[in-house]
Amino acid sequence: MSKKIIFSAFGRDSYYHREWFKKNGFTFDRSSRKWVVENLPIEHAENFASYCRKYGLTFERSDRMIKEFDYSDYLWDGQRDEFMKTAKEVEIPKPKNKI
Repeated sequence: MSKKIIFSAFGRDSYYHREWFKKNGFTFDRSSRKWVVENLPIEHAENFASYCRKYGLTFERSDRMIKEFDYSDYLWDGQRDEFMKTAKEVEIPKPKNKI
């Protein structure tokens, strides 16, 4: 027996795909503004993900959720210590007419 997941799709143009969503068992969740299908076999999730990619829809899968995400590490690409070194003091020359 395959594992069952929750698959949701959303995006600016998802309204135009509502017939496809309904045909494939999705229901519209008004609170989150997403089309959601629960207890979906993983085999079908790949097909749904391909459809969403093809038409530019955003999707989420319950088996691929990131539990902990270090946003600062992501922004600095893991090299935060390298970029946070103190800058060397540079002596700026004074203009000759101001001496």
